[in-house]
Amino acid sequence: MLELWLVRHAETLWNAERRIQGQSDTPLSGRGLAQAERLAQRLKGTHFDRLYSSDSRRALHTAEIALGGRAVQPEPRLREMSYGTLEGKARAELAGTEREAFTVYWHDPYKVALPGGESWRELDARVFAWLRTLPAEGRVAAFSHGGTIRSALFYVTGIPRKREWNVLFGNTSLTRLRLGKVNTVVSVNDTAHLIATGLEDDGES
Repeated sequence: MLELWLVRHAETLWNAERRIQGQSDTPLSGRGLAQAERLAQRLKGTHFDRLYSSDSRRALHTAEIALGGRAVQPEPRLREMSYGTLEGKARAELAGTEREAFTVYWHDPYKVALPGGESWRELDARVFAWLRTLPAEGRVAAFSHGGTIRSALFYVTGIPRKREWNVLFGNTSLTRLRLGKVNTVVSVNDTAHLIATGLEDDGES
């Protein structure tokens, strides 16, 4: 049996400003650095057979702090979905065709892609391809993004996509899956390490 721990990166400056991030990168915020330190306390002493991270700086920096500098393999297939021309913009700033496109996407994200962006089908293809490379046994951690984790959750559970869209992943949340003859979900969006710290968020800011 394989135990897969999926970790969303800590809060970035654009997360804090409610800007659409996608594959564009911004540094971790002060709050994000504190979140990663709390995660490090939680993961201390936990053994992993393999460690992966999206090659986005925000994921790599989160992993660096949370794992105390343990070596991590960068994996481009774990990048967040590309949101095309909307990246860097706050929803309130969207106007005209971009606002229209985002409204359509928000109500049915699995049918359309944003202008210049990636479709869910494309995201699924690369995430599923990565999942198929994993060993059959052991414990693996992967530091990535809300969209990537959502795609992996769909691969493992087959949960209807419209229900899955309502599942949010907070910064430094843990989603733990067991993959074997029968796939099981151990936890989703577990942020117990942030409780009563004032560092919690409402998920995928």
